Amino acid sequence: MGSQRLWKAAVTVFAVAVTARLLPLLWTPYPFNPDGFMFAAWARDTIAAGALADSIGPHGYVFPTLLSVGTIITGVAPLWLAQPVIAVIGALPPVIAVVLVWRCTPMAGHTAATGAIAATAAGLTLALEGVYLRRTVTVSYEVLGLLFVVALAIAAQRVLQTRRPAWVLVTVLVLVVLPITHHLSTFMAALTLTGLVVLAVARDGRAVLKPGLVLLGPFWGYLGGYYALTRPPYTAEVAAKPGLFVAWLVVLGAGALWLARTSARSARLAIGTVIGSGFAILGANAYWDLFPVTATTPAQLLIYVAPLLVLAGLASWGVPVGTGRTGTRAIVLALLMAPIAWVGFALTAGVDPVYMDFVRRGQTFVHLAAAVCAGVAMVALARRWPAPSRAKSLVTVGVPLVLCLCALVSLPVAFAGLEALAYQGTTTTEEFETATFAATTLDGEWTSDDHISRVSGNYYQTAASPQPTYSWLQGGALRCPTIMQASWQTVGAQRYPDSPRSLDPTVYAATKASNSVVYTTTGADPLTLVVPPNGSTC
Repeated sequence: MGSQRLWKAAVTVFAVAVTARLLPLLWTPYPFNPDGFMFAAWARDTIAAGALADSIGPHGYVFPTLLSVGTIITGVAPLWLAQPVIAVIGALPPVIAVVLVWRCTPMAGHTAATGAIAATAAGLTLALEGVYLRRTVTVSYEVLGLLFVVALAIAAQRVLQTRRPAWVLVTVLVLVVLPITHHLSTFMAALTLTGLVVLAVARDGRAVLKPGLVLLGPFWGYLGGYYALTRPPYTAEVAAKPGLFVAWLVVLGAGALWLARTSARSARLAIGTVIGSGFAILGANAYWDLFPVTATTPAQLLIYVAPLLVLAGLASWGVPVGTGRTGTRAIVLALLMAPIAWVGFALTAGVDPVYMDFVRRGQTFVHLAAAVCAGVAMVALARRWPAPSRAKSLVTVGVPLVLCLCALVSLPVAFAGLEALAYQGTTTTEEFETATFAATTLDGEWTSDDHISRVSGNYYQTAASPQPTYSWLQGGALRCPTIMQASWQTVGAQRYPDSPRSLDPTVYAATKASNSVVYTTTGADPLTLVVPPNGSTC
């Protein structure tokens, strides 16, 4: 593929990816993800104080700083700027996927047009497929972490291969910034770097051992020491099982070496089994409560993710040609194995909700490598017909088209509400205005479901708890001013990480009739703030 074709593919994918991540602005002006209100509040407070807000955790300095700088430059308030900033950041990994497919395929003898189509399809798949989009449309520092992990993999591989000072500088910068960007992404970066060093040492021996250890040792020491001092969320669960974590580090290194050396058939079978197991666990969780105190898999979610089996199949087939011990293929292999090791650790560590969160968030990091392997697979399949023919045209154009369509079909899961997921990303204008009214008039002496109380707590730092609401939904008495929503009668009230709980319509109507209604909204999903007539005890 010539540079012009690569440029066109990259621009196309970037435009589509940004557009997809701006879609929430069609139905709400607020950040997609209640945590977005927290980042907006941090940026607001940082600008007001002229220094980083005290409420920012030591593992999350970078994104609020970036948002604050953007607000100062543009004059747009953080609450309105957060989604566009995330849209741009989240659109960069799909562009990198285009470049990685291009870098993996020049030696395969394919035509420029075939390579361009495959690279574009891989990038569009990552830009649009619903599971990855769900994580990269949310206003969260994890989106920045996803980008930094890929950037680190590329830069570190260049350091190990060329020792050029420019790449050393980039690598060191990313390594220094990662622990203050996002904690789980930092662990994923360390795993990725470990895989790269193992592959490099196996390839070049002692010549690369010293620079590899110089990168690897200090970074593990840095993240371990920094997180031991600052204790961000989730790190205690990793530290609680050091032996198991080290065992999965060994699996990571051994698995990467084995995949790079084994036969194509064995590699495809192994990765296909791993990915298939992930789908099987998701499906089984719809029928059995595999992870206590967390939501079971709704049937609608299974429908949304089923088309991604096409991506899984193509990615598995493309592993032998998209991964290896050298160059770009080593980058893809490390990016593939690191999240597999992380998810493996989480699944074997226990059924605690935190480990379930490790699984849910960790699998996001494998999507880029899967998309790249799928792109390379399409090129390899096209090469089976060296002469122009109808069959070759069908493979060259038809397979990429099917892959993109499957990604598009899965897209709704990115914006799904409680009917498909246990966590609602969208905050409507009515919801935010109601939360604002409660926060400014009742302080923390009120309650609602996890969504409304989370929005208020993140933006206004109120202490409103959803626990009184949970008790009432389970049949207890309503003793606290409560914001309830009409949709609680159908999809239910959010109780993340547990499944939503619905409210009987007769109870909903009786609650409005027997309590003082002090605030209400109109619209498609009205909210009502009711206050018990005989006083409240929250």
